[in-house]
Amino acid sequence: MMNRSVERMKTAHGFLMTMTIVVSMAAMTHAGPPALSTNPGNLAIFPARGQSPEQQKADEATAYDWATKQTGWDPYQAKTLLDQQTQAATAAGAAARGGAVKGAAGGALAGVAIGAIAGDAGKGAAIGATSLGLTGGVRSRRATKAAGGTADSAIAAYQQQFALWNRNFMAAMEAKGYTVR
Repeated sequence: MMNRSVERMKTAHGFLMTMTIVVSMAAMTHAGPPALSTNPGNLAIFPARGQSPEQQKADEATAYDWATKQTGWDPYQAKTLLDQQTQAATAAGAAARGGAVKGAAGGALAGVAIGAIAGDAGKGAAIGATSLGLTGGVRSRRATKAAGGTADSAIAAYQQQFALWNRNFMAAMEAKGYTVR
């Protein structure tokens, strides 16, 4: 009799665990990704005319669309592009950093051949690795600096355009009766 009670409890426990997992999975699939904010500048917006939270959301969406049309620029699309440019610049910089190693390896191979002809392959490899490694290192530093400059200028352009867009967004929200800071 005791074993039967234990079995029932185990079965009930298993059923409850299964149901908990099913409910949790259903909640996760309906949650989806978070919605993008219509206030990407994270401004403090006060409803000065007593607008409801629902009305404020609608007004923010309208102001977002208006600012985007006025500037011809969408902050979220531009941020995606900026992220892609930054990743490309980072990858270019990382690839360029390998230039010194590649130059040294190529120089060592060339040095072995030249050194073998002169009678000392080891000395030729060392000279070749040093000379071409330095050359590769200089090229690597130049390319890394250029990649960093590209990323910096892209960020500066984004910030400048965002400031213009945000000014338009604020103007639209103020026109709808909100205090914006």
